[in-house]
Amino acid sequence: MEDFTFDGTRIAYLKRGDSGPPVVLLHNAGSSHLIWTAQLTALAREYRVYALDLPGYGSSDRPADNFTLARYAQLVHEFLLHHELTDVRMIGNCLGSAISLTLARTHPGLVHAVVAINPLTESTAMRGDLGAAARLTRALPDSGARALFGWHTPKWFARTTIRTWFSSGRAYRECPYVQPLSDGFPARALVGLVRDLGAFAALDNWPDRDAMPPVCTIWGTENRILSAAAGRTLNEQLRPDRAEWLDRCGHVPMLERAPEVTAIITGFLESTASDTHRGARTRRRASTA
Repeated sequence: MEDFTFDGTRIAYLKRGDSGPPVVLLHNAGSSHLIWTAQLTALAREYRVYALDLPGYGSSDRPADNFTLARYAQLVHEFLLHHELTDVRMIGNCLGSAISLTLARTHPGLVHAVVAINPLTESTAMRGDLGAAARLTRALPDSGARALFGWHTPKWFARTTIRTWFSSGRAYRECPYVQPLSDGFPARALVGLVRDLGAFAALDNWPDRDAMPPVCTIWGTENRILSAAAGRTLNEQLRPDRAEWLDRCGHVPMLERAPEVTAIITGFLESTASDTHRGARTRRRASTA
């Protein structure tokens, strides 16, 4: 893996593909670039692909704090500028989707298109199965949150968490990346994220949607981490150019339904490459100006 340093924090990333438009892959909280292994291989045939380990996860550094949406978005923005990447295809899962959508909103000139898988927003998180735990964590005094910061999640906790990402025990057992992802991670990364959920509320409302690049959403209908029902409400605001709902699929469809998700991603990216598609988006923006 290669390294990129952001404000003193070492960020590990994997690069595949030597030519073509750039694609950046961002994983969900608790995982790493490994979840994109199948998509990396497929996309590298036509694109230059960068899969990051976000701070606190994978091979990247574990900073003491600043696990916030704004900080993550700033990091990825600096990564794009450092590597002189423009017209970028952003692909994310959960937290990675939130970062990708935030960048598309704040820096639309840099982002060509977004594939947002199970987007993390305040409503999709709070209406999920872990909503009650999130409320308790958000209600903790600062001293209580700091007490959790020093805890490194053990392997049994990581494996139990990963199991909830899948729609079935069979899908979990057959996934080859469960073991590498089971080393755990500092609790401060997840606690910091949960305590910043208020910032994700901005992603529940999209009055500026027509000023943004094309978006494709993908939801696993049996997602136990985020609420797919809340995702349908979100889509009414986000108005994605393509919306996919995968039955019998959970929080990590790129693992559970790899061929299908890869086909959706590649098909959507191919469709956004056409002048006709982007021209239609431009005309829609003009009509609402």
